[in-house]
Amino acid sequence: MLQRIRQNRLYLYGIVLVGMVLAAGQIVRAGDFQPGSQQDPLVTQSYVEQRSEQLKYYFEQKYQELNTLIQQLTERISALESGMGGTEMSGGTEALEVVSLTAGKLLIGHSGTELILRGGKAYAVQSQLGGLADLTGARDIGQGQVIPDNHLMLVPRTDGRGVRAETDCIFLVKGRYDIQ
Repeated sequence: MLQRIRQNRLYLYGIVLVGMVLAAGQIVRAGDFQPGSQQDPLVTQSYVEQRSEQLKYYFEQKYQELNTLIQQLTERISALESGMGGTEMSGGTEALEVVSLTAGKLLIGHSGTELILRGGKAYAVQSQLGGLADLTGARDIGQGQVIPDNHLMLVPRTDGRGVRAETDCIFLVKGRYDIQ
């Protein structure tokens, strides 16, 4: 009987030992998970504060970048507005101006000037970079070509492009121009 008790004790010790090994394994396994991960969703206050500081720094950086960009664009707009010189715009558009041009005179447009020949005969004056853009006819008008009546012409650059009046002409002009 003594032997039986010893044998039962040995079984009991074995079961307790296996139980302790399993419990220790679970404790070690639970400690392997990264805090805040899928396996361990609980996080500490320090982790939340750290993430909060990272986000705050990120947003402050983006805010500074946007402020710098806004300042650069504001300066660029100011430079462009000052480069426009005496051109005044009301409501985002300019009114068409009636311009009479006597025979032999030149009307040289600045960048973005629009011209419409309403009466008379005129020829295109081009620069080294090209002629006038005929927006109505969807083509370029080169040196010495006749300006069609009632076609909208566009001067793409301030480089000496314009029209020369063969006869007395009447133009509708929108934008800056010089008469020579």
